[in-house]
Amino acid sequence: MIYTKTGEYAIRAILFLARQSEDALVMSSVVAKKEDIPSHYLAKILQRMAKYGYVDSYKGRGGGFKITKLALDSSILEIVERIEGPVITLKCVTGLKECSDEHPCPLHDEWSELRDNIYNLISSKSVREVAEEYTETLRKKV
Repeated sequence: MIYTKTGEYAIRAILFLARQSEDALVMSSVVAKKEDIPSHYLAKILQRMAKYGYVDSYKGRGGGFKITKLALDSSILEIVERIEGPVITLKCVTGLKECSDEHPCPLHDEWSELRDNIYNLISSKSVREVAEEYTETLRKKV
């Protein structure tokens, strides 16, 4: 995939929280177990998400995390780039130091088109839309 582990875990966690009932508070340990994410790693990711307003964090007995409207209305790309920086690099797919429209590598045009398609895909739908489609896919399997 195009994401680092941090990005992948952030997506899995935010989509898990998006599929919960609107007022549900979910402990990070539950998300970690259900999504098979190391709990200490997930805790750091959720802290970052809280810092940027994608989740609300509630401490104490009965506490946990809840997704925010901001996250539900954001794209996967927006969240991942906020958490870990640019997802789709402009580096040459063949690893050349210099690759541009003026000095293209043999795969430049194909990589540019593919990169644009990936970018458009992960920026075109909100987390809410992706979570709803995921839930619908799971219903069809049952």
